[in-house]
Formats: sequence, C-alpha cells, structure tokens
Amino acid sequence: MQEVKDKITILPLTIDGIFKIYFEDPRNLPELRDFLFTHIELEADDLESITVLNPGLPKDNISDKGFTVDLLLKTKSENDIHLEMQTNPHLNFKERVQLYNARKAGSQLKIGEEYNQTKRTVSLIITDFQVFDDANDYQESIFMCRKNGKLFTNVQEIHIIDLTKINSVASNERQKYLWGKLLKTETTEALEMLAKESEIMAKATQKLIQISADERVQAYAMSRENSEFARRIHEHGLMEQGIEQGEHKKTIEIARKLIKKGTSISDISEITGLSEQETKQLMKECR
Repeated sequence: MQEVKDKITILPLTIDGIFKIYFEDPRNLPELRDFLFTHIELEADDLESITVLNPGLPKDNISDKGFTVDLLLKTKSENDIHLEMQTNPHLNFKERVQLYNARKAGSQLKIGEEYNQTKRTVSLIITDFQVFDDANDYQESIFMCRKNGKLFTNVQEIHIIDLTKINSVASNERQKYLWGKLLKTETTEALEMLAKESEIMAKATQKLIQISADERVQAYAMSRENSEFARRIHEHGLMEQGIEQGEHKKTIEIARKLIKKGTSISDISEITGLSEQETKQLMKECR
C-alpha cells in the first residue's frame, strides 16, 4: 500500500480480503460480470444473474488446513465459479487448487439426480508468483483432457492468472490487460490513467477509491496482511514465540486505533480476530 498526495491509501485488490469486499458487493455486479466474461468462456446471458454463496469477510485461522476461498459464485445456469486471489505461494499450491475444484464438482449432485445434470465447476485463481516453470503466458487454462489432448468432459476447469506476466498479454486482449493492471494498482495516479480507458474501468477505479477511503476497511486490510505474514511463517514451521508476540502486538495496536475511532466491539473483534472480552479490556485501558 502506498500513501498518496490526497491522503488516501489505495488498497490493492491483491489483498485477498479487499478483493472479496470489492467483488461481492452487489453494487459492483457490472464489474464482476465484466471480469468473469474477460477471463472465462461464458455466455453473456449466463452472467445476468450471479449469486455469491459465501458472503462476508474471510475468517483468519492460520492453522486451518482447509483451502481459503475468496468467492464462491453461482451463475444463472447453475455453473459454479471459484474466484480467488492468492499472491503468496502455499505449500502444494497446485494440488490444493485441483483438490478444491474436484470437491466442489463432486458435491453438486443431490441423491437421485442424474450425472448429466452436472454443471461446470470453474476455478479462477489470480496469483502474483510463477506457478509453472515452463509457462510464459499471463493466463494458463487447465481442462480434463485425454492423452491425445481432446477434451474428456467440460465439468472441471482451472484458470490461473500470473500477474507477474501482465506485459505478455496479447494486444487483442486489451480488457484482460486493463484488469490485470487494476488488480495491482496502488496509486490514485495509476487509477486515473486506467479510468480513461473505458466506462467500465472508470467505474471500477472509482469504486476502488471509495473502498480504500473506508477506515474500517483500511484497518481490516492491515489486519489481513499481518495474518497472512503469520500464516506464511507458520506454514514453513518458523513460528517462534517472539514472532507470535510481535504479531499480537500489531493486532493490539490496530484494535486501539479502532477504539479511538469509536468502532463497535463486535466490529473490532471481527476485524482483528480478538475476542470481545479482550476488546472490552482494551477499551477500559484506553479510557
């Protein structure tokens, strides 16, 4: 995040929680529709109706072995879309992506339903690191194919975007390039340049500025970044007591700032992960 001249800290969409807040907002449905249509082969009318199946901010639990999901969506024709921002490589990242996609596809049918009623399960994962050593493309698409390369079924598909390769986007895929630039943008100056590109970009950039100006979202972004740092340490087996204490101290500092701003106990607890009892105790200390 970068502090800019107008005192607004632009919260990049590469922070998974900000990504979720932005795209799950019903007011941003046109932007979500355009983003999906740009990166996945879907009929336009299938995106007329998009339902968010898991609304709300993601919960921080760094010891959780489950795959963190940003957005689970269902389209008009009942296709499932798993949309995720992942800028730091997890251990066994590819296996985890494939497993989640397979689980989601396998959970579609209810007892008594025929297999031909199965809909598409699409995972669209945005990364800021190289997933494939032999790939130079901005977007890699993986389907279930036979050895001869012919499609087996269209039930499962995975698309992985590599933001580090944004400059490799073909000239005839301008909208894909613009979305990639928006995802990584951290300054109002860059947003202003993007806003000139098209009407959809103008609306998308303005809404990101509005989200970034929200003090509650700013505090959440700080908390989310701290927890992601702790998760990476935990995942690699380096969680020492001193580091844990340092992360807890940062959380307390965030909570104190929210208390001074008059934020409610429940909101502080949700943003920082502190219990309501801990928050109440901090409020007494801040008086």
